[in-house]
Amino acid sequence: MQSDNYAGSDIAMRELVPDSPRENSRWTRADLVWVLLLTVISAIMTFTDLGNRSAPQTFWKPSQIGEAFVVDFGEMRHVDRLNLYEGPGAKGKTRIESSADGQKWLPYIEVEHKTNRVFTWKLEDKPVEARYMRFTVVSTGYRLYEAAFYTKGVSVPIPFTDIQPSGVTGTDTEGSGLNVFDEQEFAPYRPDYRNSMYFDEIYHGRTAYEFIQGMEPYEWTHPPLGKVILAIGVKLFDMTPYGWRFMAGVFGTLMIPVFYAVARGMFKRTRYAVIATALMVLEGFHLVHSRSANVDIIGVTFTIIMFYAMYRYGETAWRKGDFRRSFGWLALGGIFFGAAAAVKWNYMYGGAGLALLLLFALVRRWRESRLDGDWGFASKLLLTLLACVILYVAVPVGIYSASYIPFFKATKADDGVNYKDLWQQQKNIYKYHKGVKEKHPFSSKWYTWPFMMRPVWYYGGKDLAPDTKQSIVAMGNPAIWWGGLAAMIVSWILSIIAWIRGWLRRDRIVLTLTVAYLSFYVPWIVAPRSVTFLYHYFPMVPLLILFLVWVFKWLEERSELGRRITYAFLFITAILFVWFYPVYVGITIDKDWMNIAIRWFSTWDF
Repeated sequence: MQSDNYAGSDIAMRELVPDSPRENSRWTRADLVWVLLLTVISAIMTFTDLGNRSAPQTFWKPSQIGEAFVVDFGEMRHVDRLNLYEGPGAKGKTRIESSADGQKWLPYIEVEHKTNRVFTWKLEDKPVEARYMRFTVVSTGYRLYEAAFYTKGVSVPIPFTDIQPSGVTGTDTEGSGLNVFDEQEFAPYRPDYRNSMYFDEIYHGRTAYEFIQGMEPYEWTHPPLGKVILAIGVKLFDMTPYGWRFMAGVFGTLMIPVFYAVARGMFKRTRYAVIATALMVLEGFHLVHSRSANVDIIGVTFTIIMFYAMYRYGETAWRKGDFRRSFGWLALGGIFFGAAAAVKWNYMYGGAGLALLLLFALVRRWRESRLDGDWGFASKLLLTLLACVILYVAVPVGIYSASYIPFFKATKADDGVNYKDLWQQQKNIYKYHKGVKEKHPFSSKWYTWPFMMRPVWYYGGKDLAPDTKQSIVAMGNPAIWWGGLAAMIVSWILSIIAWIRGWLRRDRIVLTLTVAYLSFYVPWIVAPRSVTFLYHYFPMVPLLILFLVWVFKWLEERSELGRRITYAFLFITAILFVWFYPVYVGITIDKDWMNIAIRWFSTWDF
């Protein structure tokens, strides 16, 4: 039996992780086939029904109170619904009135423009019989991109025959009433995630657009790189739902081959790379954030690369000419550490983990030099430390600073990146996050995250058919989150046993994953910010998957039952992914099914 061959022997640990990092490191044709297949599957789920590729692009920005225009339907119409689409600015008020003859005006609605509705269709259901509708500025500060009136049950907007200016004329006004009704074909009868922003898209996606337009950035509480990357999609596909989500989808898709390469490099086997990547494809948190204009999917992709680079550096001995090669891994880690920090500060926390893993690696190199009689260790150590100052201090600082170039251009700074302003901006960010005290219905404490007690309800559909519900929820796959937590604890226990028996030197995967996990998690325990969310746990999710694969490999190397356990877990994970798929992508389902089958706990409030 296989278990008899491996039971309790030092050979077992040698087989588990080969001595040489180059052993089984070459990719085969099977690797290429698998990584392509898994990437395509992920891309299909990410980009299918991602969002509309069209949206209003022209707008009216009034500059003076009293500006107005009148819409003429040409005849009396039964108006039941108004949809409005707003842009940046999103403050001020518009009074809308109705009239049958263009002389006597009756109040219809007064719209208060708000930031949380930017690039979002606002629905107002109110019936009235009218031929004319008049829009009058009560207070300025908004951009109105489009408006559409509807008769109940008719999905096509009510046609108009004429639009005429009325009231005063603003000297700095941009556009006119014609711009509010010139893209009626893009107006939806029912707003939903396909045609509107939701949750933090109103900050990140909006700021990406503002960078392109050279407008004052609304969101400044995180470094700019994530929004700069999101702006690429807006440049390619205009300011449309597909455009502002495109780069998140790209990074969510890229995470799949990146993760495959990481798992392949760590476990040296195609089998375990496939298992790890399949679990990532079936991970709900990954899918939800791949389909939303957020910067977390970008930052987490960078953190995966930076920790893998440090792992590979630790596995690259200095003997036999590999000293020079080791600098490539250091450089890769430093570059992506800088990129991650320039997306969000919480990814910067991983720097402490990188430093600790570097220390462990240098201690191993010192021990190897003593065994090999290498008297050049001191000079190599000095060169390495100097390189680290450049690669993990100077390079990240340079990347971080450069990410602010679009920000300062948009804020009209004349001299580009002014480092006094840059430092002040960092103090502003710290002050903001330290001062976040406002309660949020979906916030959660750090100690609840591993158990997924409070998923974040990103989107809830409105104007649905009776007894149906539509939601997008930031929640993971329970099998991966809870199974990964158990696997992490099991790996710690097995590693302690291995350390006692003298095997720790043979396997450093658990050490790397543990250091990475704690470096991201522990800072939230002591962080001054009091309002936190489940998505702050996102960087730990890929690590949970690798912990799972480590345990699967450990079991399979020792028992024939191990493979059955692996397949059973994959099957359960796939079932749960399908089970929760509607709330990952916003499919409309029966309300009873949502409340009974999907909402397992009372804290899962969506």
